[in-house]
Formats: sequence, structure tokens, C-alpha cells
Amino acid sequence: MKFGLLYEIEVLQPWGEHSHRDAFREALEQIKLAEEVGFDCVWEVEHHFLGEFSISSAPEVFLAAVSQHTSRIRIGHGVVLLPFGYNHPIRVAERAAVLDIVSDGRLEFGTGRSATFFEMEPFGVDPERNRDEWDEAVRMIPQMWMRDEFSWDSPRMRIPTRNVVPKPLQKPHPPMWMAGTQPTSAQLAAERGLGFLHFSYTDPDALDEKVERYHETARRAEPVGAFANEQFAAFTLLHCGRDDADALATGGPGAEWYVRATNQLYAIWAKAGAQSYRWYAEQFEKGKTEGEVDIARMADESILCIGGPERCEQVIRHYAAQGIDQLIFLVQAGGTPHAAIMDSLRRIGPVLARCREA
Repeated sequence: MKFGLLYEIEVLQPWGEHSHRDAFREALEQIKLAEEVGFDCVWEVEHHFLGEFSISSAPEVFLAAVSQHTSRIRIGHGVVLLPFGYNHPIRVAERAAVLDIVSDGRLEFGTGRSATFFEMEPFGVDPERNRDEWDEAVRMIPQMWMRDEFSWDSPRMRIPTRNVVPKPLQKPHPPMWMAGTQPTSAQLAAERGLGFLHFSYTDPDALDEKVERYHETARRAEPVGAFANEQFAAFTLLHCGRDDADALATGGPGAEWYVRATNQLYAIWAKAGAQSYRWYAEQFEKGKTEGEVDIARMADESILCIGGPERCEQVIRHYAAQGIDQLIFLVQAGGTPHAAIMDSLRRIGPVLARCREA
């Protein structure tokens, strides 16, 4: 199993003059250390207008900076938004190719359609049509990378014949992924030969059926690119303390803030009424009936990887037993101090090494 980090770039208010600068600088320092202690990949989101939850509106810029301060760790779009209102497919192909070049062929190309109407509305993105636009774009982009003469003609987009340059360094193109949280999303990714980024925390046992169904469907894939990427990545929050009590004291408040913030995003869909996002509204209703956020319980149930080194190792092995190909952690959660995150990364390094050896 491989190990990754996911960054939202969260900055709690009140914001000072250098709050945003400091958040990016601290994230970069954390990623440099993560490479040293053995992480395989770093993923960066694309979000807009979400305030404290994420200021990562230009991930390709930050990831390019990451590529110049690291040498081994893979550079992941987690994800670039493909509905046409957000990003024209040609611009996505061009920027991703340059990122692959400047990172010396380390790009992992993750894609998605966006999760909140609050983000979509200013860009004119229709939540009932954005999956079709994502599907069309994810088919176009690898063709732009592989062909010197590319054209496209559909009811939604017409592109006359052009050579989209530069081409990625990785041949025939970088590995391609799709992010999702809804139960049907993993199967959708598998059908298209895309790796799946399951960006939602859950009991690893609950992933068992989803992972099995993904790999079963992947065997019959019709890849949108030149090859199938059959990797299933799971997600959770990480804070490795000196012991369990220290981890909850130093990492628990930030984790609680993050869980509450994601619940609020589900609440947006509870009010929006978009059918293609009905699952999010259902999760909000479910969360209301389950009561208060209990980080200690979530850690005990291996939903979150928060504890001392022994506890974190147990959680990681629990995920590994479910057949996860990459476990992705969020460490910069809420107001967790930078120094505490750096200490957590140093402690988790030997744990990752032991889990690889098993």
C-alpha cells in the first residue's frame, strides 16, 4: 500500500495580513518533510469561495511550487474540476502537461465535477449537467496528450483541429483518476479505467464491498485513455501523537472542526434539491440523527487515524486488509498548529516503513 497526503489549505479566521501566505508556506514545509519520511504522493484540491475550509483555488500553481522543492514524491491533482464553466478541457490539458514536465514526470491526474452548488453557481455550472461535461472532458484530454492533430465535435463543445502542446513527459500520458464519495462513483471510475479517489472518511470495513465492486468492474473497463489505472485510494484524517491521549489533545480539535465543516457542506445539498447530489443531502439527514461529533469514538472505530504510533499502525493495517492501494491522509485540519503537524509526520514515518515491510 502507498501513502499520500491531501491538502485543502484550511485557514481559520480571523485572517491577518500573512495568514494565507503562511498556510501555503507551512503546507510546503510539511510536504518536504513528508517526502523525507516516506510518503509517496501529495494531492491538492480545487475549491472556490469556501472561506476557512479551503483557499486552494489554483492547485496547479501550488503543485508546481511543490515540484521544485521535492524530487521523489508524486504530484497529484486531487482534483482538477472538469465541468466546462470551471476549466476548458484544452487549458486543463495544457496546464497538466506543463506540471508533468516541471515535476520531471511525477503527475497523477485526478479529476472531478465539484461538490457544492455554492461553488458552481458563479461559474455557471449546472449540477444536473456537470457529470456529462466531466465525462466528455475526461475523454478529450488524453487524446490531446497523445495526438498531434486533435479535434472534437459534440452538442456541448466544438474544437477545430489543433495540436495541443506541450505533451506530458510521461508516455503515453500520466495516470488518470476520478474522485467521488457517492456509492455509484467508484463503479463509474472503474468503467472508464480510472483510479478512484474515495475522498470521504468511513469505517474501512464499510469500504470492503466498494473496493471489491470497483476491482470487479475494472476488469471489464473501457479506458478513456491509453491504459487503465486500477488503483483504489481511501481517505482519512491523521494525527500521530506521542500516545493516544496526546494525539486527541493536539489533533482532535482540528479534526472535529474538519468533520463539522464537511457536515455543513452536506447541509448545502440538503437545501439545494439537485437530484444528482441527493446522496449528500441524505448524509446530512443521517448526520443529524447520529448526534454530536465524537472524535475519540471515530478514532476507536478506525474511521480516523488519530492516536499514538501503535494505534495509527493498527488503523493503517486495518485499511490495508481491505485491499486499499493508497491511503491518503489529511493532516492540515482546522487550527492544528504547524509544529504539531510536523511532529506528527516525523512520528508516522517509522510506522509507514513497518507497514510497508509487512
